[in-house]
Amino acid sequence: MSSNLTLISIEDNQIGGNIPAAAAALKEFTAGSNRFSGEIPTSLGNGMPLLQTLDLRRRLAKQDDWKVTPFQALRFSEGAILRGLTEENLVGRGGSGHVYRVTYTNRRNGSTGVVAVKKIRRAETLDADLEREFESEMIILGNVRHNNIVRLLCCLSGAESKLLVYDYMGNGSLNKWLHGDVRGAGGHTMAKVPLDWPTRLGVAVGTAQGLCYMHHDCTPPIVHRDVKTSNILLDSEFRAKVADFGLARMLMGAGAPETMSAVVGSFGYMAPECAYSKKVNEKVDVYSFGVVLLELTTGKGANDGGEHGGLGDWARRHCQSGGSIRDATDKNIRYEGYCDEIEVVFKLAVMCTSSSPSSRPSMKDVLQILLNCSEQMHQKNITRHNTTPEYEAAPFLVP
Repeated sequence: MSSNLTLISIEDNQIGGNIPAAAAALKEFTAGSNRFSGEIPTSLGNGMPLLQTLDLRRRLAKQDDWKVTPFQALRFSEGAILRGLTEENLVGRGGSGHVYRVTYTNRRNGSTGVVAVKKIRRAETLDADLEREFESEMIILGNVRHNNIVRLLCCLSGAESKLLVYDYMGNGSLNKWLHGDVRGAGGHTMAKVPLDWPTRLGVAVGTAQGLCYMHHDCTPPIVHRDVKTSNILLDSEFRAKVADFGLARMLMGAGAPETMSAVVGSFGYMAPECAYSKKVNEKVDVYSFGVVLLELTTGKGANDGGEHGGLGDWARRHCQSGGSIRDATDKNIRYEGYCDEIEVVFKLAVMCTSSSPSSRPSMKDVLQILLNCSEQMHQKNITRHNTTPEYEAAPFLVP
């Protein structure tokens, strides 16, 4: 072994046998996801941090048994994902698990990449039918290809948990931009800048495109069942990506969070029929998306309906009582000159949140209305841009 060599990484190669004594001279020796056996050289660790040596001993003492199911060509190793599940990389906590921002070194070109890893702890007892259903749905979503759906890169299945690895979305969830703290790429809290109306409408269109694809272009149709602002993620350009298609919810056994329905969905977003029937169709997504549209137009949260309960009921009663949609609009976008478009989206949201599933439009119809609205806004912006203010022409009118 060359005396100038200080680092070797051979992780995720399934190499067996003993660790060579010459490895003791290295400052860093990364050998995760292999099948080494025997004793660790006694001098190994003299040039390596103690924790690395202890981690290596632990891995040799007990081989981690993870089943990797890839859905894309993976540029990271299993070991890189497992090492990234640290407290400092934790960016989100939920009822079904934790989400980590994990960086890795690209195995192909050495560049640095980032993924989001959702760690889902499995219930002590999980019904075999639910387990099979989870596996089936995981495979379906792993093969979905759409610009407005977060890519599921792979799944790592262990004895105590499952790891779902997704593309990382730098701007986090829509929920945080509308209602909470916004965190940047490094997980640090940033000053929240209210989203303007063109951005909000773009998010609505992107989300509708993702859901429309699942409902109308997939065979059989796929129903999300938990559409909400925290499951709509935004990339670095604020393009919307729909995430978490019911995967985590299926893994929950007894002791599910009180904020979740025993059937499926989240309070504030659940269609009324979810309370009395397990046989639901894609119209439950339409209802939930209607609530999202109301959040985008009013700035209110899904459960901010006051005495009326949910936001959908509040919006309907507001219209029935003759209330002004302008008065209900989020003050951050109320004076941006898009009142007509905002009113269209508000009324569309009321249609989507009808208590009767048959009265709700399809996602294909919803998308078409939003696209028309977006085109109308685009034409309005072009007109504004091409209109010359009177004061600019004034000097030429002087005799």
